[in-house]
Amino acid sequence: MKKILGIAFLLILQSCYFGAGLVEKEITDDYWLFANNTLDEMSIWFNAEKYSNRLIVPETVFALGENGDFIIAKSHPKNLESGIDKSVTYYHIIEVDKKSPEQSPNLTLEQFENKRKELNIPNDLDFDIVYEELQ
Repeated sequence: MKKILGIAFLLILQSCYFGAGLVEKEITDDYWLFANNTLDEMSIWFNAEKYSNRLIVPETVFALGENGDFIIAKSHPKNLESGIDKSVTYYHIIEVDKKSPEQSPNLTLEQFENKRKELNIPNDLDFDIVYEELQ
């Protein structure tokens, strides 16, 4: 019985103890794509200081692209009651050199395209990473 409890305890603490998330992908030096336990937790984080991270794009990010100067992303809103709302898509533009967590509002497609032109974001920057199961 003690063996079973010990194994169960280790399995429960596995994600906390080892600290590894399901997805931990460096986008640029200061920006990360992260999902801890499930893909629907996918979000973009900014590494503000040595031990301080700030949420830039909340759950659920499902597509992104970057070229060193800009990060573009698509997300669906998520809430605890109904989960991911795939009928709504938000667009995000992150200016990498700004190094600020205060720059990624939820844009409509039209706002995204206008902001993209305003910032002279190249047309060849596309959503290269896509999580089909979240789309």
